[in-house]
Amino acid sequence: MTDEDIMLEEPTKPFITIGDVQVFIEDLPEEGQQIFGRLQRLTQKKANAILDLEELQAGIDMYSSRIVQIYSADAPEQPNDSENTDEDS
Repeated sequence: MTDEDIMLEEPTKPFITIGDVQVFIEDLPEEGQQIFGRLQRLTQKKANAILDLEELQAGIDMYSSRIVQIYSADAPEQPNDSENTDEDS
């Protein structure tokens, strides 16, 4: 078994970088581990919120486009500004 095989089998341990030093979570005191867990949870919630906002915006854009299509299909034809009509006189 090579060193590369060993590295592939060993799962990566969670860590946080503090002052350019990687600190493994298991090396933190209990309170630090709890805070790290909360940071992970909040980071995941933020990522989910961003995805939700992107989906909401896509829905808003789709419905906005659809209502413009519906209005354009049913709207009476408007005369161009360059056309002279007898009604203006």
